[in-house]
Amino acid sequence: MPEKTNPKSNLPETLTWKSPSHLAHKRSALWYIFFGLGSLGLLAFALYDRHIITIITFVLIILMIFLIISQPQREIVSKITKNGIHIGDTEYPYKIIKRFWIVYNPPQVKTLNFETTTYINNRITVQLGSQDPLLVKRVLSQYLLEDLDQQESTADILARKLKI
Repeated sequence: MPEKTNPKSNLPETLTWKSPSHLAHKRSALWYIFFGLGSLGLLAFALYDRHIITIITFVLIILMIFLIISQPQREIVSKITKNGIHIGDTEYPYKIIKRFWIVYNPPQVKTLNFETTTYINNRITVQLGSQDPLLVKRVLSQYLLEDLDQQESTADILARKLKI
């Protein structure tokens, strides 16, 4: 069924696409060996340091990385409507979104990013999959300001390079 278009702008009123929940990295046995050795090195340092906070911090970091890399990739349905952005079962109304930006450097990076007014988890990144980034930009520009100066975050670059 074709999507209805806005007669004023000739853009779809609703834009829907499916994409992976996150990028799935291919990790070799060597990656896991380095991860294990790095983890053991951090734990050895923490035990040598004998500060309980250091030990707890390093254990939590190692566990968090392990949990993150263990997450299975899922297919997420994202939708832009006249009321807001829907990602899976979560809706972000436009009134809580400050701005958006698109990072498009295929094949590695194809994301829609936006900043909300919430204190925790205020930057949301959505994979674009095969969705046309120019169409996403045109539709969202009707409702939100685009931040043309934003780039991929250092944390995202580091996570991608480390295959996390």
